[in-house]
Amino acid sequence: MIEIFEFIQKHWVIVAAIAGSVWTYFWLTMDSKYAKKSDVATLVESIKGNDKRLTSVETKLENLPTSEDLAKIQILMTEIKGETKSTHTQVQAMSHQVALLIEAKVLNKE
Repeated sequence: MIEIFEFIQKHWVIVAAIAGSVWTYFWLTMDSKYAKKSDVATLVESIKGNDKRLTSVETKLENLPTSEDLAKIQILMTEIKGETKSTHTQVQAMSHQVALLIEAKVLNKE
């Protein structure tokens, strides 16, 4: 044990250089294997932002009509179109009758 201390006293510069090299190698190896805290924090913030956006999109998608709803709307629109045509025919007939009544009133006054 004393021999080791004597060696370190005589060659402390070499021992310090070797220890520094080993420490530097260890530090660089650990730095490349594990993520830095700042990188992890950035990723966490990015994930939180993406989570909020995803939740927003999911909420919007939940409120959109389904294909069944759209099919029902299409059927209702077809029914409305038919009823509108029927009403149009009735209004035309009434309009024609009103025109005939007006014409008869005008001819009777003269």
